[in-house]
Amino acid sequence: MLIRESHTQPAILRLAFTLAFCFITSHVIAQPFTVQGPGVNTNHFRVTTFASGLSFPLGMAGLPDGSLLVTTVQNANFFSGSNPGRLVRLTDTNLNGIADGAGTILYSNLSPALTSLRVADNLVFVVGSPYPITVLRMGATPASPLTLAGRLIITYPSGWNQHLHSELGLRKTPGFTNRYDLFFQVGARDNFAATTVTATLTNDSIPGASASLTGDSIHMITIMDHGAALSATNLTRVASGVRNPAGFAFQPATGDFYFEDNGIDGLINYAEAHSADELNIIARTNLGGPVEFFGFPSNYISYRTNASIGGAGIQPLVAFQPIPNPFTGKESEGPNQIAYAPPGFPDGLNAGVFLGFHGQSSGGGLANEENPLVYADPATGSYFHFILGQQPGIGHLDGLLSMRDSLFVADLVPGGSLSAGLNAGVIYQIKSLVTPTLPTLTIQRIGAQVQLTWNRGALQEASEVTGPWTAVADAFSPELLQPTAARKFYRTMY
Repeated sequence: MLIRESHTQPAILRLAFTLAFCFITSHVIAQPFTVQGPGVNTNHFRVTTFASGLSFPLGMAGLPDGSLLVTTVQNANFFSGSNPGRLVRLTDTNLNGIADGAGTILYSNLSPALTSLRVADNLVFVVGSPYPITVLRMGATPASPLTLAGRLIITYPSGWNQHLHSELGLRKTPGFTNRYDLFFQVGARDNFAATTVTATLTNDSIPGASASLTGDSIHMITIMDHGAALSATNLTRVASGVRNPAGFAFQPATGDFYFEDNGIDGLINYAEAHSADELNIIARTNLGGPVEFFGFPSNYISYRTNASIGGAGIQPLVAFQPIPNPFTGKESEGPNQIAYAPPGFPDGLNAGVFLGFHGQSSGGGLANEENPLVYADPATGSYFHFILGQQPGIGHLDGLLSMRDSLFVADLVPGGSLSAGLNAGVIYQIKSLVTPTLPTLTIQRIGAQVQLTWNRGALQEASEVTGPWTAVADAFSPELLQPTAARKFYRTMY
């Protein structure tokens, strides 16, 4: 969609910071499902079918003009077929929550089984498991076709057929321009055992991307954009003891790295989980430091009983159990993508994480009892089902994209079957219709320095209170200001 913003500034506080916000209203139209949960008011949202008739939509990313780039797989079977995967651009010029049409294909020479898509500046990263991570370059405008820039190729030894790379995380490298930290996982070879063999990283036109990759891990590699060419450096293992992390998100204000990990499948009944799915965190300041160990395979939270087994490793922020009763409640299993909450969502829903649960592999509707969209609050560990699972017309709410005041949710295939999804996928837009409490921006002295802290949104600065305002590069809460710096005014924006 094309976003046009209007801003209102409240009174300016002395020490030079302000808060600003923007608000858009629109008529409520179609509601394909009802959002719900503690304190959730359905009248605070407009829910629309943003796009339909898509083949296995999953990866989504916002482009500079507010339009959406979406992965599609033009085959009846998600995992195989003769047609290449595509990247399709969707617009919503009248902001009614419905895409203008079928969209424009910007690139069409990709693998099937596309699972993740990330965009930063002029680069587009897309992956389909077990295929290469493809890096594309944007053209002169968001509507221009994409061109191939290079590939990262991960090869697995014989017998390693599950938990292959499928998710990407992307951030601009702090302190640098034209550098990007790409996060990807190499999961466990087996359901319930430590991986003792390695995968191999090679490249096509990205020199520097060559190494052995340890399993049960999340890795980070820095991609450097030289304009006409790419190179790679600083391959780092950031997490170990993870089984199958398939959802990555960065907290926008702090830069902390959140990820989920899929629990151990049932040892007797495959469909009954042995350990709980998890939401985990690595602080921004620890990324690239000593490898953080999260416990797999010997340390985990038992499913339903919530017992901590083993006890070693970093404990999860949340271990997902059926609610309200772990033995009889509504389940949520197989988290796929996660997204940090839109900062313009209503209070109580704008400081946590949304998680889309795939549930039963090829089940949809009433046959899939594990496929809700969950909202979790990392600060308290509480969570609830924002969209209930096991509903007619809902298959796998796997794809998530957080925009300023909207959450886009992609249902991979509403019927559930991964071999019958040609032109069946749907993307929904859940848009806030209310004004949330403004982001807080606080100040305190730390020795000779001044520290700014904010809870969501981005930090901006200006030499005069009337502006112009610009984003503070590499600003993460808390932010220390040097006493020798020139006088500045600061505000938070979302």
